[in-house]
Amino acid sequence: MLDLEWIYIIALSLGILFVIGVCYFLFRFIFLGKKLKQLSKKRVKNKKQKREKKEEKKALTKKKHSILILFIVSLVSSILFFSGSAYIKYYQSMNLTQEDSKSIVSSYYLIRDFEDQLKLLRDKKDDQVKLEQNIRQLSTSMASYGTKKASTVNSVDGQLILNRYYNSVKQLGMNASTQTKNFYGNSELVNDFLKDIQGAKDYEGDVFRYYKVDKSVLIKAK
Repeated sequence: MLDLEWIYIIALSLGILFVIGVCYFLFRFIFLGKKLKQLSKKRVKNKKQKREKKEEKKALTKKKHSILILFIVSLVSSILFFSGSAYIKYYQSMNLTQEDSKSIVSSYYLIRDFEDQLKLLRDKKDDQVKLEQNIRQLSTSMASYGTKKASTVNSVDGQLILNRYYNSVKQLGMNASTQTKNFYGNSELVNDFLKDIQGAKDYEGDVFRYYKVDKSVLIKAK
């Protein structure tokens, strides 16, 4: 579980605890108010009873004031913690999780390495056996994206965009794995795959725009 998810759970739990506190202190405040009202109506006959009544009333008033402060503190705290947990939830829904981030970075390089190897095969720029082995490895890695699903903490739109991209990477890998031996010197087949690669890049662009991924950082790292 991510650290941010732990913070969300803790903030939400504290918010719930403070809500319980709000209810408890509100009940106590009302109870003490009624008790003070009853005490004010109580008739006393002598000075001793009047003094005791005055002291009790003073103690109850002081306790009521303390309860009021605790009620306000609990109320403000519950609002703060619920607001904080809501913001964390929103932040999570609009940002890539650590696992999805790794998947995006990995697929970014996989697609471009795949594209480079296809061009070498098309133009017969390197040893055929070596290139076909590279394509086979890349195809397997891309096909594995069939097991990936966007984290459910993401927004519904974010999940849709990510899953569509993952599926396009998977399809590239699966299709390429059946054509490994046919790429060498085959311009028509390679060009068809280059079009599919562009389609995957378009979906990739949707992911980058939605999650505000800085593509320039990836380009520099490559």
